[in-house]
Amino acid sequence: MKHSILSQDCDVRPLEQASSIGKIALRLLPLAVLVSSCGGGGGEVAPLLQVGMQRQYTGTTTRSVVYASPTTTNENNTLVYTFTENQSVEQAPAGSSADFDVHNVYAYTVVQNPDVGTVPISQTVDTFEILQNAGGFQTIVSLGQNVVAVSNDETSDALGNGPYTETSTTRSTYTTPRDGFTYPLQTGATMTTPQSETQTITFTDVNGGDSAPSNGTNVGYTETRSENNDGSFTYKSTYVNGNTYSRTQNSDGSGSESFTTAEGTTATTVAVPVTADGTSTIPVVRTVTAKTAAATNYSAADWYPANGAPSSPLVLQTRTVVGPAPSLPAECNGALLQPDIYEIDTTTTDLNTIGATYSTTTTRAFNDANAVSVCQLSSEVSSSFDLLTGALVSTTTTATTTLLSTISQ
Repeated sequence: MKHSILSQDCDVRPLEQASSIGKIALRLLPLAVLVSSCGGGGGEVAPLLQVGMQRQYTGTTTRSVVYASPTTTNENNTLVYTFTENQSVEQAPAGSSADFDVHNVYAYTVVQNPDVGTVPISQTVDTFEILQNAGGFQTIVSLGQNVVAVSNDETSDALGNGPYTETSTTRSTYTTPRDGFTYPLQTGATMTTPQSETQTITFTDVNGGDSAPSNGTNVGYTETRSENNDGSFTYKSTYVNGNTYSRTQNSDGSGSESFTTAEGTTATTVAVPVTADGTSTIPVVRTVTAKTAAATNYSAADWYPANGAPSSPLVLQTRTVVGPAPSLPAECNGALLQPDIYEIDTTTTDLNTIGATYSTTTTRAFNDANAVSVCQLSSEVSSSFDLLTGALVSTTTTATTTLLSTISQ
């Protein structure tokens, strides 16, 4: 399941991984709580970013997976975990284009183990920021991010010889820097977040003896990825066993993927939907090349949310300053309250036509007059489909509550 990380009022998509279990590991992890320019009230304020600032957050995440046709190997399951996040604002490394490194360290406690998929162990997130000042207004601009996520591979553990631990290291550079709202906020202000970035990802899944799971699905890989603001992307993964995997998605929803092993290559192309006799379908062609080449045409049922019309852009994140919050939702009980709370809402839609997934994420963030996130409520619904038939495979619902517990500076 997939989640670059910006600020607490700006819910963003998880990172694409070639292996399904790798995708779950990243998507489960909560968004980093950064000192953000996306919240607060009016008046004179201190710098929104300053070396030495520290925050601590606590939270809970619940993830439920429901299969359209459950089996003994694909069982409905629920994961519940709590987390503590310690955040500090540090000086960016020498030679960096950024001024600040917002460093976040997560520790997780599993409350309900699904015994399948992945469960988080730890995560560190470094987001590199600059603070712009002009005419009495402040804006935080994010330039990139480094994420190291460690999770237990529960699916492989069940096969024995575990535990198997997944570790992913993702280094992202935002091709288009990501601005926050100009601060002080103006009620009704809106903006969209650019999605363009380049990434380098390394992934391993091994036990204490440095051996991969017996099913061979997660032997480790290095991936290079480039994504554009219109939702188009391309990436290539090179596995330690010599296999390669590549995927390209165009802005109109068409695309292709290819998986190559010593035995041959499986290549798949996906075209834009076509309509005939009032029914919209998605043309898919899969070619398997081994000793002989065999091409098979498929006509997948149209599963796109707009009924045959891929959304444009394929990935869209919009943010809106709702305005002052006279009170907080009950879910925010226990948060360390601050004066002058503003609500900022974020909606993210992500249509992955080649990965055959569609997700919608909604976030309500409540930030104080110094742009400190006091409470964030995030909910994601992600649907996975069969690429060749268009049939619904599973629906995953993830809800995260994050509360401010301590603050300094």
